[in-house]
Formats: sequence, structure tokens, C-alpha cells
Amino acid sequence: MATVNLSKKLNVGCGEDYKSGWINLDSRNNINADIKHDLNKFPYPFKDNSFEEILLKMVLEHVDNPLRVLKEIIRISKKNARIRIIVPHGYSYAQITDIQHKTSFTENSFHGSLLKEYELEELNLVNKSFLSSKNKWKKYVPLKWILKIFLNGIYDDLLFDFVVNK
Repeated sequence: MATVNLSKKLNVGCGEDYKSGWINLDSRNNINADIKHDLNKFPYPFKDNSFEEILLKMVLEHVDNPLRVLKEIIRISKKNARIRIIVPHGYSYAQITDIQHKTSFTENSFHGSLLKEYELEELNLVNKSFLSSKNKWKKYVPLKWILKIFLNGIYDDLLFDFVVNK
């Protein structure tokens, strides 16, 4: 296995979002990426404790085993690294219409007790928020936390910010 350590920031599953100054990783051949790697194949081609910041934007819902991916992300993260995960909300239109999505997420997917159950105690959730980038009007809908049960699509995406405690 070849090891790579070019930058302290990793953009996992970069897709069309190539970030300058980051290592951009994607498995697809038609994507401009610094490294081609299948996220379902372990280990990833990085040394332990390599990155200070890792972004997984619209990635985790596509992998076969999100928990294993997160454990691998922790392995390659430095102590106090920031991990930012953006996923479609489980009740969003994007989540239920993409045939490639394998896992759904809600605002409770990374609750502290679940992180312990998943053996992801090294992840400390410091922020979670709803993103309504596609439809700005949704941020003005009251009582979304109740209405989500009845109105699929009231949420768009979720942002989870973690700090790695090793």
C-alpha cells in the first residue's frame, strides 16, 4: 500500500468540489481528484494521524458501511482534528430520490449515546445544524421538528462538526 501525505486537509469524495490546498479524494475516473480510492476498500492510503481537517460532503450516505468509514477517518485524523460531515436529511427529497443512497441520517444520528454504541467515542460532536441551501424559505417554517414527521422534504441537509479526541 502506497502512503500519501501531501496536505493537512482531506476532501473525501470530492466530486466536482475540488478544493485548492486540500487533498481531493474520489473513486470516479471522470472526476478531477488528487487520489483515486474506493471508500469501501480499507485501509485508506494515508498514514495514521495525518490530517487536521477532513470534509465528507454528500459522501457518507453512499458508502457500504458508514461506521467503518468513520473509524478509518478517525485513524487518519490527528488529535483535535476537525471532521465536517454533510449529508442529506433522511426526510429530504434528495435522500429518498437518489437510488445510490444506502443510509439515511437525521439530526439524532450522532447522539452521544449512539457514538458510544457505535464505538466512535473519539468523535466529539461540537455542532449540528440544518442546512437549507436549496430552498431558503424552509428556514422560516415554524415547528419543523414536529412537521418533519408529516412533511417529507421540510429539511434539506444536515451538518455535523466533530473534533477528534484521541
